[in-house]
Amino acid sequence: MDILNQYTHHYSITAADMDNNYRMTPNAVLLYYQDCWARYMSNLHLAAFDIIKQNKIWVITQFNAWFDQATAFWSDEVEVTVWNSEVGTMRLFADFRITKKDGSLVAHGYGSWTLLDTEAHRIAPFASLTRPVPERKETTEPRKKIVFPASGEVMNELDHIVNSINLDFNGHVNNRTYLSIAVQTVSGQFLLNNRIAFFAIKWQHETFLGDRLHCTLMRVNEQAYLHTLNKSDGTCAAQIYTEAEPRTDWTQVADAVTRPDAD
Repeated sequence: MDILNQYTHHYSITAADMDNNYRMTPNAVLLYYQDCWARYMSNLHLAAFDIIKQNKIWVITQFNAWFDQATAFWSDEVEVTVWNSEVGTMRLFADFRITKKDGSLVAHGYGSWTLLDTEAHRIAPFASLTRPVPERKETTEPRKKIVFPASGEVMNELDHIVNSINLDFNGHVNNRTYLSIAVQTVSGQFLLNNRIAFFAIKWQHETFLGDRLHCTLMRVNEQAYLHTLNKSDGTCAAQIYTEAEPRTDWTQVADAVTRPDAD
């Protein structure tokens, strides 16, 4: 496969990547996407450890993911494919697909990325890189603005103090941490009886060690929810919009529990 066009990596669903029904979690989808894209850019010599020499870092600003009909359970092998579907002057979209061995689609979507100049503390053009960013014009979903609701019925709230485990190699809170905090506001019964059909994350401000994040869970309608994570000064660090639907695959769960290594 020509790595200039796309990149594929295989992952095995571990215990850390599954929910209480043995299914792959939304957090795992984001993890596999970011890890696979990092591997892709590493092969192109455009990874974080390459461009930091030019005082640049990659910043993901939004991520949209759709869960498809196939379900990935604990110990399943999945194939993640990523590619840069739209490269502008200061923002790119990178799409992904996650499939099982039989080719059935588990999840798909895309994220948007920008380049930050660490010295100037502002967005930098891609032309400032020593290598061009490759592009393959194929999209998993039409580009559309995801509208994050302004408010909703408050269902739960919690505070989280950022600790060292939450940080990435830049000293900022890891992008997936916001999703992990948000899940803590959702009841176990809801997670048991519902599956995520779609979720979108918008990262707005950096958070650091010792910061307090206040997470508010709001219900937008019967199956749509909004998490807002605010810093102590009221600044919004991130928002997560989720659409859920009732689970219908209980038989698959029973099979996964009794035969986790079955094809």
